[in-house]
Amino acid sequence: MNLAVRDLRRHVGRFMATAAGLGLLLAVVISMQGIYAGMVDDATILTRAVGADLWLVQRGTRGPFAEASRVDPSVEDRAAAVPGVVRARSYTFNALQRDRNGAPLRLALVGLAWPDDRGDGLPLIAGRGLVQPHGEVVVDASLGIAIGETLVFAREPYRVVGLTRNALTSGGDAVAFLSLSDSQLIANDLPPEAVQTERVRFVERLRTTDLGRAQPALEDLALDPRWRAPALPMPPVGAVLVNVAAGQDVATVRRVFERWGDVAVFSQDEERDLVLQGLVQRARMQLGMFSVILTLTAAVIIAMVLYNMTLEKTHDIAVLKLMGTPARRLVFLVLQQAWLLGAVAYGVAFVIGRTLYPHFPRRVVLTPELLWAAPVAVLVLTTLASVLGVVHALRVDASRVLEG
Repeated sequence: MNLAVRDLRRHVGRFMATAAGLGLLLAVVISMQGIYAGMVDDATILTRAVGADLWLVQRGTRGPFAEASRVDPSVEDRAAAVPGVVRARSYTFNALQRDRNGAPLRLALVGLAWPDDRGDGLPLIAGRGLVQPHGEVVVDASLGIAIGETLVFAREPYRVVGLTRNALTSGGDAVAFLSLSDSQLIANDLPPEAVQTERVRFVERLRTTDLGRAQPALEDLALDPRWRAPALPMPPVGAVLVNVAAGQDVATVRRVFERWGDVAVFSQDEERDLVLQGLVQRARMQLGMFSVILTLTAAVIIAMVLYNMTLEKTHDIAVLKLMGTPARRLVFLVLQQAWLLGAVAYGVAFVIGRTLYPHFPRRVVLTPELLWAAPVAVLVLTTLASVLGVVHALRVDASRVLEG
């Protein structure tokens, strides 16, 4: 007599319904782990895509992703002059939200140091990188925007020339790549009314100075919308990315930057860790707590289901004991039933995952470690959950067969 096969034959509907319910629960547990893996991948894809050996950010900050960083553009030229540096380029990162066709459009703008960085290292799936310093943008395919369409930023059109895949922020927002000058133009854009107000305030401040009182004609010049103040400093950038020449010691180059008082230096791995610790740490803890709770819930449900299934077979177990079946054989029969239930539940969870995970609002990444760890975890979980059923099977008295 095989308890698992016998129960499956006599109660196919109940067995499959139970397995389906457990499969749904396992699918939720696996999805949470996949969401966390996707969150980590989204948070670090930008740091990997730029391919920098060192990140120069504002002194006292953690970089352009964890917090705001303002670096003078002259750092780029200074870094390029350091012995051993083969490439230095500016980098900006800004988040914005606009309306497009009546729906909110939220994305992050990454400024590339065109023409040195045209986006050739991006995960492109269609189109190309930037070939012009103005008016072109590469966006992620998750926005649903096709190549050739136009986005309007700062009252100027930007043509989509390339599409990336899974270029997202830690919050799941799509990333748009454009030239550094365009990124700064959009980030510093102000409506005409705000510009006019600032000009009036500039005139008021000018009147309080000796220069303004000595040269009243400067007021008319300041109010002229065609006038731009000379020798204005360039807008700050978020970071400067440094690539060290092959064969050069990165640590030696880094020690040079560490002596500079206006920047902090992080390696590629350190910047990645800062992003994870600053942006996804709480989310990881939250998902971890939910995963533990759901795993314990699944274990309790499986334990009660297996116990009830074993309880219904008390008479059959008594018959087996009366026939002289060894205890280890009874234990194996209960375990076999638990393993069969777990296998069917995992199969249901696998099908649900393959069908529904691609449609989740957040990206679900099923890593190789998760794919092989999940069935092992289900095996361990069902084995532990079958303890109550095993204990009951071992305690059944052979005389119970007389109960009919």
